[in-house]
Amino acid sequence: MSGTRILIDTNVLIALEDPGRTDPIAADFSRRCQGSIALFIHSATRRDLRRDRDDARRVISTSRIDKYPVLDEIPLPDRSELTSRFGPVRNDNDAVDVALLHALSLDVVDLIITQDGGIHKRVRGGSLEERVLTLADAVAWLRALQDPVDDGLRQVEDIPAYSIDLKDPIFASLREDYDFDRWWRERCVADHRRCWIARGAESLDGIVVRKEEGGGAIGRPSETRVLKLCTFKVASGARGHKVGELLLRKALWHAQLNGFQATYLTAFSKQTMLVDLLERYGFQRWGEAASSESIYVKPLSRERLTMPDGVDAAAFARANYPRFALEGPVDAYAVPIRWSFHRRLFPEAARLTALPLFGDTTFDERYGRRTAGNTIRKVYVCQSRNRSMKGGDVVLFYQSKDAGAHNSQALTTVGVVEQVRRTGSSSELIRFTAGRSVFSKADLENLSKQAKYGVMVIDFLLIGHLDPPLGLTEAIQKRILTSHPQTVTRVPLQAMSAMKPSMNFGFEL
Repeated sequence: MSGTRILIDTNVLIALEDPGRTDPIAADFSRRCQGSIALFIHSATRRDLRRDRDDARRVISTSRIDKYPVLDEIPLPDRSELTSRFGPVRNDNDAVDVALLHALSLDVVDLIITQDGGIHKRVRGGSLEERVLTLADAVAWLRALQDPVDDGLRQVEDIPAYSIDLKDPIFASLREDYDFDRWWRERCVADHRRCWIARGAESLDGIVVRKEEGGGAIGRPSETRVLKLCTFKVASGARGHKVGELLLRKALWHAQLNGFQATYLTAFSKQTMLVDLLERYGFQRWGEAASSESIYVKPLSRERLTMPDGVDAAAFARANYPRFALEGPVDAYAVPIRWSFHRRLFPEAARLTALPLFGDTTFDERYGRRTAGNTIRKVYVCQSRNRSMKGGDVVLFYQSKDAGAHNSQALTTVGVVEQVRRTGSSSELIRFTAGRSVFSKADLENLSKQAKYGVMVIDFLLIGHLDPPLGLTEAIQKRILTSHPQTVTRVPLQAMSAMKPSMNFGFEL
């Protein structure tokens, strides 16, 4: 990771240099950057701060910014080109945003760290998306690279509202927006509403309160089955653990498997990160609630999904998640994965072989009782020379032979490809995997050294796990595989029908 260059936005600079109490996430980021990462400020940011008409504030801002190296002037394309690449440039703030993104696009820096939801929105679905991180995501990435074991995983529990302590710190900010305690007592506790929670060490990391409704609230017939997410909240101290993505995954799969025709929630405009997460996975703004919150709805279906020709396959896969297509311009591939990496990517499916004294399969205690990396979006890296895999394709992960692992030599897990990239550089590999990696720095550097023909980086959406997994012998008998795959191997689409009994995902395939 030596030589990694990070461009920090103004909001991150302020968090790092706050003269009061430093945010724990900012402090962790600062500590992890020492000695191995260079932090830069863009010259456009410095000019912007020096235009501040408040003399006292300008002096303070300048003293902070002068602690960091500033990128020299970078010539910019004309405004029309910047607009076509990064979106509209309407004012000075927009001009600074696109200047930062232009520097990133030229590889002047490796990553941008920003809390500005607008900048994240400008790169959504594009080639720069994985290189623009929030402060919390940057800390999660650094943990994966620097720490020997990823302890940031959380387990989701399903409990009634009345069993939750209202003194938990996660509820404090909710009280600022409405009479939360009364609503909780009269609606949630009295109705015995169910909640999904992610527990932290001392308090809740995240909570979703759910309620089944008819379709009237979203303009659908009353008989429509709708899942309302009444509260969707992640604690500030849990940032960087992908808890929001974990809880959304739980909600979407619950709705899909239980035959709901839509799910929805309301959000204030200030909740930019939540809105960005919702829009990424196909929620659409359907209007405004009486509380001035926007209503975000995701329609659901149990019908077979077909991907039309000419669409952006990655965007199509995200918008329709958890459904995916097995028709049209879609191919399928078996991807071999060693047990050591299988349990990191898919810890909820990590099982050891039966213990001699108990005669039962048990979860791997280090990983098995935790959730799947807290993410829908994942990345896998390998030495395959395959160049035909593309966005929208289906990947079937094959757990390679390991005497200590249950489901050894079996197809276990299904994903849908977002994009495939290749690199021969360890520093670029670290950059490519920054947004969602569970691999350590040593893992990535060793793989880069071993890969004679470069490293294949597969960004994918986790769909789910085969139930039951498909062992090698059965997979060969059903002509899904011809032998145990040693590299990325194409699977005939017509053979996928033989796997459908194990793909119990709540929709037709």
